[in-house]
Amino acid sequence: MIAVVSRNILANVAGTGLGIVVFLAVVPIYLRLLGAEAYGLIGLLTTVMIAATALDLGLGATMNREVARRTARRATGADFPDVAVTLEAACWAVGLTAGLIFIAMAPWLATRWLTFSTLTTAEVRSALWLIGMTLPALVVRGFYMAALNGLQRQVLSNLVQASGILIRGAVTIAALQFVAATITVFFVTQCFLFFVEVAVLAVALRVSLPVAARRGRVRLATIRPVLAFSAGMAGTMVLGFALTSMDQLILIALLPLSEFGYYTLAVTVAAALGQVVRPVTTAVYPRFSQLFERGDAQVAAADYHFFSQLVATVVLPLAALLIFFPADVLALWTRDAELVRHAALVLSLRTVGTVINALMHVPHVVQLAFGWSTLGASLNAVAFLAITPVIVTLSWLWGGTGAAVAWIILNLGVLLIGMARMHRRVLPGELLRWYRHLLPPTAAVATVGVLARATMPETLGTAAQLGWMAAAGILAMVAAVSVATTVRRRVATARLA
Repeated sequence: MIAVVSRNILANVAGTGLGIVVFLAVVPIYLRLLGAEAYGLIGLLTTVMIAATALDLGLGATMNREVARRTARRATGADFPDVAVTLEAACWAVGLTAGLIFIAMAPWLATRWLTFSTLTTAEVRSALWLIGMTLPALVVRGFYMAALNGLQRQVLSNLVQASGILIRGAVTIAALQFVAATITVFFVTQCFLFFVEVAVLAVALRVSLPVAARRGRVRLATIRPVLAFSAGMAGTMVLGFALTSMDQLILIALLPLSEFGYYTLAVTVAAALGQVVRPVTTAVYPRFSQLFERGDAQVAAADYHFFSQLVATVVLPLAALLIFFPADVLALWTRDAELVRHAALVLSLRTVGTVINALMHVPHVVQLAFGWSTLGASLNAVAFLAITPVIVTLSWLWGGTGAAVAWIILNLGVLLIGMARMHRRVLPGELLRWYRHLLPPTAAVATVGVLARATMPETLGTAAQLGWMAAAGILAMVAAVSVATTVRRRVATARLA
């Protein structure tokens, strides 16, 4: 098990790292070839991709947990082939329905919801139709990857995903360069390649399943025992998407499409912190599912604190660069002064909220592994009712800056209230210990970030800026590791799980 978790984390790091590198490489090219207004539609595609993780209604997370639990018992059960096929068919049905609804709404969205000037209504409408056509692939893609992760085939899952990201980036840029630099060409290429990736993932899942589990048939009765968990996950994910994307749904109606593109770019860069955390949480979800299935609460608690602090030591130094040097990062990356002017403050504020959210990822997967999927749904429902007026008001008053402040308020509330409720049931008595593991690296990194920003000369050249920020990041990481006693102790003994 130690080797499996370590191998999965390394595979997830490699896959996520490649995805971030490709993102950093292609965004300036897309902006140059298509312009800021067209990039606003690409930002909408990013929002839809996030929505797709919620629109599978928890079926992917359910499949992941079922595979991991049955693996822990060393027997999948006679009904598992039908369970797997039924969940897969249900996910396709959900994805196709969501895509048709989006396509039907495209004319209204193009004429009543979006504000644009350089693009034509026909171009925007066609782009929205293509997003709707892509949506089923996005929904089912997440299901297949979740299933492979539950089977502990995370190396294979990352290989397919990373290859898809790299191929999509390269082929799309080639199409824009040699066919036509239009938003329609962009979305046609993306749609086709997403479906190719889904086909590859479907074959990979079939090959990875036990031979006896490859020939199931759709039988709704077989998934009744998991419907409660899946329903809880559906509520958690749909409401979670509403919370994380409500600002974008509001701002796309309030802002010109070009300004919305700048905002979504800042949000996407900040959200990369969540992608940095994903290698750990993806790897440990099956691990915790198996530990709770075996009733090994003591090992689960020890692993919980280690992985929580590990996430903090990884994500906090990166977050410090985006929080304290947002304009420098954007300017060095895009060389676009207009983008820096619109996005720097939003990036800094959004990163604060995102790093708080990232620190709660391990607790989230632990409560899911425990089987308590309704907690997230209930917390998100309360948060939705409480934060919606705040997001609407702040977005109306201060645009993207106000929406980013609302994101911080939302995550602080969940950190203080949601975590207390989660620990009372899943890991009773561990809440204060969890805070004690997170506070020292947070304080250490914040101190380094403040000092590095305050002492940075104003007239540094490009190379000197890069060197200064690199040094600040390294010092922040050293500071975090120096006070992360649990991580240092576990790593020193070479026990990653």
